[in-house]
Amino acid sequence: MPSSLSFKATKWLTLALASGAFAALNGLFAKLTTTAATGSAASSLASTLNLPEGLVEGVLRAICFGLNLLSNLIMWALFTRALTAAPSTTKVSITNTSANFLVTAVLGMIVFGEKVSGLWWLGAAMMGAGCILVGMREEKKDERQNGEDITLSEEREGEGGGEGEEEGVYHDEEEEEDGEDAPLMPQRVDSNK
Repeated sequence: MPSSLSFKATKWLTLALASGAFAALNGLFAKLTTTAATGSAASSLASTLNLPEGLVEGVLRAICFGLNLLSNLIMWALFTRALTAAPSTTKVSITNTSANFLVTAVLGMIVFGEKVSGLWWLGAAMMGAGCILVGMREEKKDERQNGEDITLSEEREGEGGGEGEEEGVYHDEEEEEDGEDAPLMPQRVDSNK
């Protein structure tokens, strides 16, 4: 059984990391759709191919916009699959955000020649450490929850299944000071009764 558990952990982690990478690509293509650098590249390409510059720039920006949409679609597909496979939505969100953050920085350095200072990397390392700490806390919380024998639905069944409660009205589980259940949603009054 441990091998299937590690495969499941590897699966959600891989999906979350890939989702973060595609989120970074989404940002890259969005910037390429609107930046002046794309116009310069289109101008060079147009002169090389002996085509009208406006046409080449329009096609190049449309391609970048299409890749932006495709990256966004793939990112959401991977993210939802990771959420399904993972034991905690917090872990997936943290992993996705961390991957997005780091891949965005690397792509910015490679594609746009952006300079990233040591202070930025220190901040990124601190964010990564914080993500690990939150993930560890979630893991301990998951272990405690998995150790409980009774589920919330079983607890509710043991309370009598809601006999005597009005249909469609949600009541708080904890009682108010006067001993009555406090409705969280306003009750609908039927004037025909």
